[in-house]
Amino acid sequence: MRTYVGTAALDSDGLAADRAWVRWGMAAAVTGMLAWLAGFALIPLDAKLDKGEQHLVQVLQAHTGQLYAAALLAVLGAVLLAAFFVVLTRLVPEGYPGWGLLRVSLAGCVITQTMVAIGASFGLAGVHAAAGNAGTGLVALGWRGLWLTFLASAVPTILFTVTGVLGLRQAGLSPPWVSAVGWLSAAAHVLVLFTLAQRGPFAADGIIAGLVPLTTVTWILALAATLPRSRRAAATAAVT
Repeated sequence: MRTYVGTAALDSDGLAADRAWVRWGMAAAVTGMLAWLAGFALIPLDAKLDKGEQHLVQVLQAHTGQLYAAALLAVLGAVLLAAFFVVLTRLVPEGYPGWGLLRVSLAGCVITQTMVAIGASFGLAGVHAAAGNAGTGLVALGWRGLWLTFLASAVPTILFTVTGVLGLRQAGLSPPWVSAVGWLSAAAHVLVLFTLAQRGPFAADGIIAGLVPLTTVTWILALAATLPRSRRAAATAAVT
């Protein structure tokens, strides 16, 4: 069965259009992941619930502007990641290997990134409450909502990662090592489902919940970096 990539290689106009889509996708992926990393780095390390609600309020008050920027960068990263998956689905139209799985992956990605935006809103509510000298319980509720939303997003994240890896492999758009990084990311997010402790590494805002998203960032950046070459290799293989 011919893949879409092979068909496009026979059509110079389609090939040029696809190259433009690949460039847009790479730009969206890299910019989005850098925005997410910057936002993550802006979150103070001592903004933890296990240090007490009063301590959390003091930390949020001391870093109000920084945390507003972090939330906005997180939302920007979420939007651009969804745009990257739109590009991936555009590269594999209906009827070609991987198209169905990639559309499921896109749906899962949109759900996940919507939850990221909701979580950022919870976090901003907590920051705003702290800046306005609201009760410590209200501040903690907003901050806890941020991390619990992330916990809930683990399921659609696993969905869009697994279906994305499978769909991209079927379409010939992901080298084996990049797929392996994707599988590692999906497995790592299973750990997030158990971050229900009140304190320690398995707390909702503990080190596991904080570091696991970096596996998704690594997968997306690897996928974006190899996408042009993977596409050319698939096109060459399809026409020889």
